[in-house]
Amino acid sequence: MCAQHGRNLVGIPTVTDRLIQQALLQVLQPLLDPTFSEHSYGFRPGRSAQDAVLAAQRHVSSGRKVVVDVDLEKFFDRVDHDILMDRLRKRIADRAVSGAQLRLAGKEPTVVEELRAAA
Repeated sequence: MCAQHGRNLVGIPTVTDRLIQQALLQVLQPLLDPTFSEHSYGFRPGRSAQDAVLAAQRHVSSGRKVVVDVDLEKFFDRVDHDILMDRLRKRIADRAVSGAQLRLAGKEPTVVEELRAAA
């Protein structure tokens, strides 16, 4: 296991990573989801790929000529994480949430690493 990033050597998130991710999702989704475009369907509660296809069909039926499908699959591989985390910190007042985000991003030591350093 790579203690620095909380992942084992094949890049699979640890149980602790998954737990923190789920906790962050439950806190952040209600705060951030309302700020997303009404035309965004990916990974949003109550929306599916089928909903996106139906919306595209409605646009074409209404006379529009172009429907754009954007896949952000590699976005988080390429985004500047320091800028992203800074913007999230500015929107989220709870420092515990910000700290958990930084830990998942590999920018701060994990709790285990902090305990090891203190020993």
